[in-house]
Amino acid sequence: MLAFATSYGQHFDIRAYGGFNVLQLTSDQGVSLIDGVLHDQKVSGRPGAQFGAALTFGSRFFVQPGFQYSILTSEIINESTVTDDVLKEETTINAFSVPLKVGFRLIDPEKENLFNVRIFGGFDGSHILSVDHSKGSEKIDDIDEDDFTNLIVSADFGMGIDIFIFYVDLGYQLGLTPVYTGGDQAKANAFYSNIGLRLSF
Repeated sequence: MLAFATSYGQHFDIRAYGGFNVLQLTSDQGVSLIDGVLHDQKVSGRPGAQFGAALTFGSRFFVQPGFQYSILTSEIINESTVTDDVLKEETTINAFSVPLKVGFRLIDPEKENLFNVRIFGGFDGSHILSVDHSKGSEKIDDIDEDDFTNLIVSADFGMGIDIFIFYVDLGYQLGLTPVYTGGDQAKANAFYSNIGLRLSF
């Protein structure tokens, strides 16, 4: 990557970051059957985190490949249609992803490298490493990594600000492929924010 960046353009930097996310799963299943009773099902996003690194190369226009480790959490609330009973499930996913972004700097970095504003978009491919699933009832099926699609693809877009050796990114990921291997066509959408350090060359 470093050799390619050097040959591609004069400006490139290495970035390391950490941040927070809120996952929201969409689903085509609005009800669930537990103990023979229909339950209304709602999916709620919970706070998660991510850590990663990326290489940004180019000048005003740039390309940014990277890798990331993410912790994503969602809560499913099952409310009985007969009684007031509420059963809650929480799923925490550990995933490895390879984001690829392209973007545009509003200020020419060859003239001003201490401050800049960026807009970006791209794609992210994620692979589930492990799943921690807590159940509100023994009648609720357990979930593990085999229940997830091998490669989960998302569109990624947002904006960022560079200040000296620091930077901040705010973005949104829009799920493009189903999360689960079963009939549920749920997709994973997420808001995220990152703060990191950059070394420019």
